[in-house]
Amino acid sequence: MTVHQPDTLIIEAGRAERHYWRDLWRYRELFYVLAWRDSAARYKQAVIGLAWALL
Repeated sequence: MTVHQPDTLIIEAGRAERHYWRDLWRYRELFYVLAWRDSAARYKQAVIGLAWALL
């Protein structure tokens, strides 16, 4: 018998379609954090690259 943590995401076959919108809403903060991290890294690299080119 396997015991899972309450915050553990378990991917089950066929479950994705039934609970798609609920899961999107449930993990909206995770999506926000990941999107923020990606865009912050992209623009940070652009600023550093521009500063390096000007130097």
